[in-house]
Amino acid sequence: MNEYITRGRNRRLAARRSCLLGVRYRGGDGEWRQATVTDVSSRGCRLRIGEDLAPGAAVSLAFDAPLHDGSTSPQVDVESTVTWVRLEGLSRMVGLEFTRSVPEIEDLLRVIR
Repeated sequence: MNEYITRGRNRRLAARRSCLLGVRYRGGDGEWRQATVTDVSSRGCRLRIGEDLAPGAAVSLAFDAPLHDGSTSPQVDVESTVTWVRLEGLSRMVGLEFTRSVPEIEDLLRVIR
């Protein structure tokens, strides 16, 4: 089975925007860790992390969204679910689906070029 196809969902329902954004995430152990978002859409994102997360795991994200003038907006908190995990070298790429619509993500998408 293709690791990108999960639970029969179409992952292309929202356009993804390539980026390199630093975020913090928290998995099941409750500890915050640093990660890099490599693409984001209104429905989810892809993270590069240094640990293994299981598909179906709940993950909290904290974005510090950059603004056009170089400053950052207030933190954007997003709840998500792991949809897939892939090993790449010493790190892992993780696909996350946001569990609800987050209007601030649309603001973030407008800023990312």
